Order: sequence, then structure tokens, then C-alpha cells
Amino acid sequence: MDPVATSAAAKIRVTPEGRQGVWIADKESLKSFIRSKGWMAIHNFTPTGSVMIGADHDVESVLADIDRAERVAVLTDGAERNNMGHSLALIIQNRLECYDIGSITRDDLSPQP
Repeated sequence: MDPVATSAAAKIRVTPEGRQGVWIADKESLKSFIRSKGWMAIHNFTPTGSVMIGADHDVESVLADIDRAERVAVLTDGAERNNMGHSLALIIQNRLECYDIGSITRDDLSPQP
């Protein structure tokens, strides 16, 4: 990856959640990060016990889900493996929704105190 492109890319403001690789994300910076990717759709899955439901969603609907989420986390350092590789986890009305926004590294994050 080009280091110049990385330094100019949008970063996600985060605070540590407490578990390794789990970060609470600032909604606005997360939405800017997603918009900067230029994606048309983002895959998601909803674990519902013994059944998993998954689909592609247009980016605007994912941004709306971020706005209405009670809790927003990004996963790094292997923590995303617990969500089938999906590095965005939202809690919406007490339900976990997992989104594939690619591999998130510490270079994508701007940790806050």
C-alpha cells in the first residue's frame, strides 16, 4: 500500500472497548471512512441462533444503520474472526449486525483518550 495514500485516508476515531482488537467507533468518522472507499454495497450478516441471514446492502442504508445503532465497534487484530471476518459490529435494538468493511488495521484508526 502506498504510504502517502494511507496517511491521507480517512481515519476512524476510536476508544478501546477493553477486549483485544475491539474498538468503540465514533459514528461520524466511521461514516466518512466508509464513504471514502467508494463502495456501492456492503455485505452484512445477522447471527440469529442456528441460522445466519446475510445480504448485500447499499452504502446509504449501512450509514443509516450506523446512525441508529446503540453501539458501534470496529474489530482489528484478529477479533473480526469471531464475526466471520466482518470488521464492523453494530448493536441495533439489542441485535448484533455484522458488516464487511474490509480488514481494519491500526493504521485506519485514530485512538482517542
